[in-house]
Amino acid sequence: MGMNLGTKVSFGFNAIVAGQKNNGNNEPQLIVNSTKGKFTVTAPVTRAMGVAVGEYIQFVNNTQQIENAINEGTDDIKAIAEQLGVDYQTREGALAIVEACTQWAIVKGQAMLDKVGNPILVSARLTKEEKIAFIEKNKAEILNAGREELASRVGNPDASDDELIAAIDLEKDDIFPKVPGFTGSKTASTSNATGVGLQLGFTDSNVWNELKKDLGEEATKKNRIYKVLLDESVKTVVDGKELTIYPIEFQEDADPIRVGSK
Repeated sequence: MGMNLGTKVSFGFNAIVAGQKNNGNNEPQLIVNSTKGKFTVTAPVTRAMGVAVGEYIQFVNNTQQIENAINEGTDDIKAIAEQLGVDYQTREGALAIVEACTQWAIVKGQAMLDKVGNPILVSARLTKEEKIAFIEKNKAEILNAGREELASRVGNPDASDDELIAAIDLEKDDIFPKVPGFTGSKTASTSNATGVGLQLGFTDSNVWNELKKDLGEEATKKNRIYKVLLDESVKTVVDGKELTIYPIEFQEDADPIRVGSK
């Protein structure tokens, strides 16, 4: 959450690697929910971004650009350091400048492509139950491809099929379906509606921790609400694609609306 320095200084944005309570309002907001890792974006935001249920939202910030400017000792950095009363050439001073100038924004997640433009495949996110069902359905193919490896794990070359299947590691074994990868976090809705312009939720534990780091134990008791500055969007080109980045601005910390409360 950047400090108001009076004069806006733009450092550009860098992608953040990653990695819901419906308040029903029509304000363009990003809500950092009290539930750890959870975010909500309101309908005006998803409509402006063109994000439908199941598509992706990614966070970006300008931290890397600020650090580059500090290393170069630019005039902007010197002016900000003087305004803050710090020495930008010290670690403490540099951290103070980064903290004061960091700006966050959101952008629609994009398909991940390799150098020649082919989709990069990643493991599908499956629940434990879904993985077990996949193994049961594809048992013959899995055993045909990995019988020797599984028998080695069991320590018995004559192990039964059931013993071999039991040796599969649901977390580490790379046998589950692959899907095209996207940047950011996949959105979901609590309603059955589809299309663009819905209030959506998504999960990003790393950014949740970063945006709430000053709240301490209150982080899981408060919703931190940001205004999404739809009128201050920034267009940029990444890998030949024009993307629109939407800055966010701290609005307030509020108690979450509890189900059944008036």
